[in-house]
Amino acid sequence: MSTNYTETLKRIKDAEEASNREVAEKKKDLEAELLNLEQAADKSIETARKDSELYVERAAETARESAQSEADALLATAQKNAQEMSSKRLGKKELGKIADGIVFSEFKGE
Repeated sequence: MSTNYTETLKRIKDAEEASNREVAEKKKDLEAELLNLEQAADKSIETARKDSELYVERAAETARESAQSEADALLATAQKNAQEMSSKRLGKKELGKIADGIVFSEFKGE
């Protein structure tokens, strides 16, 4: 009976060692898989960060170009209006009204 008991204990110990090896291998495989997932996540995050920075740069450039176009158009319109106004000649009547307005503006305030 002692032989049976010893053999049973030996089989139990062998089974325990085998299961411990399997668990260790499975743990090693899971750790490697986890490391791969972390690396893939890091790459994905880096790619997303670069893409977002590029998007922001492009959006800023587009906005700057649009603002510059609007400013150029506004400046061109203002220059055109200024040239038109400076090229107009005032008649004696219009000039008299302006002069009267300036001269008499001092007396209107009283």
